Amino acid sequence: MITSCDEAIDRLREIPGLSVCPRPLLALPLLRTGCLSAVLSVESPDAGWEGEFDAEFHALEATTGRRDHTAMGVGIHELLRALARSGERPRLGRELALLPYQAFQPHWRSALAELGTRLVEPTQSVSLAGLQDKTAQRAWLRSVGANTPPDAVVGTLDHRELRRRFGSTYVVQAPRGSGGKGTYLVTDEADLLGINSGAGPWLVSGYVEGAPVNVHGLVSVDGTVQILRPSVQLTRVEGVGAAFGAYSGCDFAAPALLPSRALDRAVEQTRRVGTALAGLGYRGLFGADFVLDGPDDALLLEVNSRMQGSTWLLSEIELAQHTLPAALRHALERYGHATGGEPSLDPADGCQLVVRHTGGPVRVAAAPTGGLHRLKDGQLQRCGDGFGLLECGPDDCVLLQLPAAGTVLHTDVPIARLVTRYPLTGPDGSGLTAQGRQLVEALHAGFVLEPARAGAPC
Repeated sequence: MITSCDEAIDRLREIPGLSVCPRPLLALPLLRTGCLSAVLSVESPDAGWEGEFDAEFHALEATTGRRDHTAMGVGIHELLRALARSGERPRLGRELALLPYQAFQPHWRSALAELGTRLVEPTQSVSLAGLQDKTAQRAWLRSVGANTPPDAVVGTLDHRELRRRFGSTYVVQAPRGSGGKGTYLVTDEADLLGINSGAGPWLVSGYVEGAPVNVHGLVSVDGTVQILRPSVQLTRVEGVGAAFGAYSGCDFAAPALLPSRALDRAVEQTRRVGTALAGLGYRGLFGADFVLDGPDDALLLEVNSRMQGSTWLLSEIELAQHTLPAALRHALERYGHATGGEPSLDPADGCQLVVRHTGGPVRVAAAPTGGLHRLKDGQLQRCGDGFGLLECGPDDCVLLQLPAAGTVLHTDVPIARLVTRYPLTGPDGSGLTAQGRQLVEALHAGFVLEPARAGAPC
């Protein structure tokens, strides 16, 4: 059993690693520890990353000159085709171990083979395709004893009938979607007009007002389940360009300010779900999304059987505490190597906030430089290089996920991610703090955006 970070790194470095992910920051713990040789992503890495980490980065954004809503599956396939045309493949033309962020799509394998890459893939590769459909997953969650909101699967969206069943406010979700895409809050019939009626059947749930909490879990190769540190999810933050339900970050310190009994219920249900996933043959990390229902209960909304958008930050916290990071544990468990240790559930300082572009397509004429910043006289002052939480002091902010000058931005795409050791929202993940508002305003002031020219890539 692997229990130390050094032992984990040695094992993962035996074969050069390949990460396939939406954005490189999600692979940061693997990059820091030298476990990756190449990264394929939709979004480009921040400036300075290629010089800091001994890995080669290939991104679709760099080839198209735009940041839009291209799904990861489509984007990686387009990137691989572009690499095949260009012949730009120095580190891909050899044996690489796939260190997965989420499910690997089979057609990528043949595209990589054309580039001369022989993939070494995880031994644990059970398919949970049936649970990717939210309508089917919610029923499965109840079957394993989880407490979920009242819901119904409907083929058509009849506001009068849904209001009768669920009250004046309810939530509509498409069968598939992640990061809040395909999730809509409905308060009147007009809200249904913006929903693609042909995308059903729909999962309709009663709306519950409460703090959204995510709990990481890990299923080990022997089927045992460990619970990792929870975080408050930032999904209802005004002023950052996010629609209802859109993932806007997380805060690992905020759970300390929430009702402990409700959090205990979330942990208990996460363990129950992990045991059920183990019975299906799944191994590795998973995440359970809850909404706290009063001081004593937690309702389970959804389970993601993969690494999550908060996994990289959790792993940064664990690296700082000299414990085996969750991202490395996931990779090892997927390859059949048991990992151990007692993960802490204690709150820890670590917050990330995603800021999005609102409005129509624009071209970035100028943008802030990524790295370590401090707020001074209402402006962001760059203090040096910074790639994540490890470089971040108690009063600092690290800027990540910034588009390069010349990039065309589409509506609602991320333009930056703020990483701090202090809270940027209230304890329940809604409403910017005064300092959070100042940071967001200073961030926007550092951008110069101009209308996208006719013929620009969009």
